[in-house]
Amino acid sequence: MGKRSGFCYNRLGMKVILITDVKDLGKQGEVVEVSDGHARNFLFPQNLAVAATADSLKQQSEKEAALTRKEHREMSVVGDLAASLEGFELIMQEKVSEGGVLYAAVNAKEIVAALKKEGHKVDPEWIELEHPFKEPGDYTVRISFPHGFEAEIKLVIEEK
Repeated sequence: MGKRSGFCYNRLGMKVILITDVKDLGKQGEVVEVSDGHARNFLFPQNLAVAATADSLKQQSEKEAALTRKEHREMSVVGDLAASLEGFELIMQEKVSEGGVLYAAVNAKEIVAALKKEGHKVDPEWIELEHPFKEPGDYTVRISFPHGFEAEIKLVIEEK
């Protein structure tokens, strides 16, 4: 054995932090152990991972903490918005033909614009409509917010 007697080769010799999801290895942000060759020859050149040093682990934990704080703030804002819209009555005045049909159907975009005028910022994809409204009347509209929040508003479409 001579000079190599104290040498111990570790097949999984390097811990890395994945920058993006890597098939059969892990998800973004995970710390995984890989062979030195795989890290140096594939992961690093492809910018798929960085070495898991003390600094990079600290940066990763700070990123995760910042992301968690951002999600909590977002959940709080969305939850407050859902609570403020629950039971809200939105009155829209639209032009109606002699036959009692709206000239332009009321869809999610129009509802979002009307809510914005009332001080509520809602994305059109959150509004759940089976079909646009084509006649004046009272309707219930469900709004599904991110993070599982929901609200129902009363939509009143009146003749202009």
